[in-house]
Amino acid sequence: METAEAPDNKIIKKAPFIKPQREKTKAATLLVGVPVILWLLLIVIIPVILMLIMSFKVKSGYEITNIFTFQNYLSFFENSSYWRILLKSFRMAFIVSFTAIIVSYPLAFFISRVLKKGRSFLFMLIIIPLWVSYLVRIIAWRTILGNGGLLNNLLMSLHITKQPLSIFLYNNFSVILTLTYIAIPFVFIPLYTALEKIPNNLVEAAKDLGANDFHVFKSIILPLSAPGLVTGFMLSFILALGDYIIPQQLGGKTGLMFGNIVWSQFGFVSNWPLGSALGFILFTIAAVILAATQKFSGEEGIYM
Repeated sequence: METAEAPDNKIIKKAPFIKPQREKTKAATLLVGVPVILWLLLIVIIPVILMLIMSFKVKSGYEITNIFTFQNYLSFFENSSYWRILLKSFRMAFIVSFTAIIVSYPLAFFISRVLKKGRSFLFMLIIIPLWVSYLVRIIAWRTILGNGGLLNNLLMSLHITKQPLSIFLYNNFSVILTLTYIAIPFVFIPLYTALEKIPNNLVEAAKDLGANDFHVFKSIILPLSAPGLVTGFMLSFILALGDYIIPQQLGGKTGLMFGNIVWSQFGFVSNWPLGSALGFILFTIAAVILAATQKFSGEEGIYM
């Protein structure tokens, strides 16, 4: 009985339509990537390069000279108030990120793993604040926490206090509370995505082997949701670390953060070289945090 001969590999390799097809695919990929590259150049890379160049210049009177110097960076270490406020900003950003995770993880777990109906509705309720203006949300919290705001009126109506309390506004508490509210959607989305992707058969197999709910969570749910957990922490941390509008509107004198110092150098002081140096230091810290968390966030990306 005759057997069919295997096709010649040399003939397949030399097929005339394979190479042009691959070249077309590569060309299409490059063509699609051109707008993204241009966007990154215009919005991210070029501004960072200009900021880096500006940070080595000197302000002399009302003019900026092109003298190359490291003095702007040395000023950060020589002036203790700069790095002390930076450390304070780190501490507040960590508290914001930790609090946002504490609030967002149970919500994401309940909606993605427990709830059977209405997932999309609750998901939309949580991310709806992203559709509202950033400044409007800040003003809303200033109204809630103010002397005549909702919180003080509630306390007085319940006869807990006799007069409005000023401890809710213009301090670190109001800054951390508002930043946490702003950060919750950014933490919730990657957590929800990571939890929803966990296969149910793994949970069922663990229960069949005798594992209780706590062990299932500790051994399966938590490790597999770690990429979303780390990504959410990173997003909220960077968001809180560089913010200057919320500390300016709600922080008062005690709620000052490093972003306010950078903003003041470009605004009131008009010392762009020093502001660029301080901004680049903050940018470098954020870049290091991003690089350090890449291996934990997974290869599929944040929202995939």
